[in-house]
Amino acid sequence: MEMNKLYKELRTLNPSEHRVVYEGRKGTQITVLRTDKICPYDFAVGLKIPEREEFHPTHIRLLFDLYIKNTSNQTGARELFAALEKVFEGLDPENLSPDISNLKFPMQLDDPEVNLYYSQLLMIEQDFNYGPEGCKKSNFKPPRNFFMSFIRWIASEDSEIDKIIFNAVRNYPPPSKYKRKL
Repeated sequence: MEMNKLYKELRTLNPSEHRVVYEGRKGTQITVLRTDKICPYDFAVGLKIPEREEFHPTHIRLLFDLYIKNTSNQTGARELFAALEKVFEGLDPENLSPDISNLKFPMQLDDPEVNLYYSQLLMIEQDFNYGPEGCKKSNFKPPRNFFMSFIRWIASEDSEIDKIIFNAVRNYPPPSKYKRKL
């Protein structure tokens, strides 16, 4: 679903409502659970991988997954990073999924299409909490650019993963040069 449409739909979640938003080709469900943890309407993103319990990945899981994908298949990772830029711009990840679903990565945590789906939800969560309707303020316009800047930092290969993850978990902003599209 396009970002703006999904943003509006997620705003209608009732407190504690759980919903499957996407399902990957191999059966992984990408879910949301309204938590109101940071701000009203805040939600947790969930992954329900077949034969495993549902869990709530953080942005750290995605950043690490993108790093190991880039390490194991740079050409494929470039295609995935380009698709993530399109998701950032508001395009529907389901429409982008066919272009990246056949990418093979010797090392990965999640399938590339699953990365697209939960990236979009993590971006929307940033906009919920730090945008005009949120209770927090961001120096990034739009607020989801904070998260996308970390993805671009991974793509740049300018730093070791340790430094990137350290900044992400401490909520330190990535270098400003990553505010710009790849």
